[in-house]
Amino acid sequence: MPNPISSLNSLSKFSAFPAVEAKGEATAGNVNFQTLLMDSLSEVNDLEQTAQINVESRLLGEDITSAEVFTSMRKAELALKMMMQVRNKLVSSFQELQQMRM
Repeated sequence: MPNPISSLNSLSKFSAFPAVEAKGEATAGNVNFQTLLMDSLSEVNDLEQTAQINVESRLLGEDITSAEVFTSMRKAELALKMMMQVRNKLVSSFQELQQMRM
C-alpha cells in the first residue's frame, strides 16, 4: 500500500507559473498570458481525465485504492474551481474595461 504522505512530495513540482517555467519562454517582465492560460486549461483537463480513469479503474477492480481515487477527484475539483474563479475575474475585468470612458 503506498504511503499517502509520500504523494504530497510530488506536489512540489507545481509552481505559480508552471507553463512559463517549464517552457522557459518568458522572463520576469515578458509573460505570454495566452500560453499561460491555455497550459493551465490543459492541466485542469488532464486532472479531470486522470480522475475519470481512476474512477473507472476502481470500479473495474484494478489495483487502486479508494483514497487515491478520492484524492485525484479532489485535485480535479479544486483545479476546476480555481479555473472558474480565474474566468470570473477575467470576465469582471473585461466588463470593467468596457465601462471605462475614453
